[in-house]
Amino acid sequence: MIAHRFAIIALLAVFPALQARADEPAAIKLTLRTLRPAEDKKDTYVPVTKAESWNPKQSAIIVCDMWDLHHCLNAVRRLEEMAPRMNQVLEKARSQGILIIHAPSSCMDAYKEYPGRKLAQNAPKAANLPKDIGVWCHKIPNEEKGKYPIDQSDGGEDDDPKEHAEWRAKLTKLGRNPGAPWKKQYDGLKIYDQDAISDSGVEIWNLLEQRGISNVIVLGVHTNMCVLGRPFGLRQLAKNGKNVVLMRDMTDTMYNPARAPYVPHFRGTELIIEHIEKFVCPTITSDQVIGGETFRFKGM
Repeated sequence: MIAHRFAIIALLAVFPALQARADEPAAIKLTLRTLRPAEDKKDTYVPVTKAESWNPKQSAIIVCDMWDLHHCLNAVRRLEEMAPRMNQVLEKARSQGILIIHAPSSCMDAYKEYPGRKLAQNAPKAANLPKDIGVWCHKIPNEEKGKYPIDQSDGGEDDDPKEHAEWRAKLTKLGRNPGAPWKKQYDGLKIYDQDAISDSGVEIWNLLEQRGISNVIVLGVHTNMCVLGRPFGLRQLAKNGKNVVLMRDMTDTMYNPARAPYVPHFRGTELIIEHIEKFVCPTITSDQVIGGETFRFKGM
């Protein structure tokens, strides 16, 4: 009887610890890919992978500029093709306890009464707020080691000229600015009350620090512009110490094949991803979160 009593007491003593472990969310298993210089061949890079386990409570996904409309018709088509898969990623990640941050830049008026907008605005100022986190970042020092791979000086539009003129006319008829027609995030991506909404590098940094988030996945468009350069983009997060990755199959570029290096559009996207893997941060794919096959656009 005495032995049984001691066994019960011992079990009660460890029960709170067991309960705490039971309440912890399951770790997210990811395989991060980078490109590293080959030891035996000059100007050659080889893929290197690294397995990591992320605590969902210390992790976030930033959805970059998945707008309702765009000045490039082909960009709209590709976004609409990619969005259903992206929403599946967000649904699964949310269910695992990962914070979803919707960041449709210049569209905050559409969300001013949303709980997620107020969630971001009300995050306390972080003690370690980087001095330049509120501005675009066009390059980080590590990128000086290589050459930027595509010419995007024309804005990257790859529309057929006739279709593009018709698209501009349609946007004008809708009362939108043909050069910047976005008003909100694409409706195919669901926003829940527990999600955050912000296009501010300062707000997003404050929110990440408030919640102790060190791991960040960035997805959305466009990799060579907003995804890399925004105040909440890959460059800023990487240079300021976050464990940031690009979800490389949930993104697109603004690249026109009529510009150097004169390759198909999707090859241009691959070249930007390779640049990121060499000089900015690792990448992952959507199948690591939701299973199935890696997403590929129909034209690839």
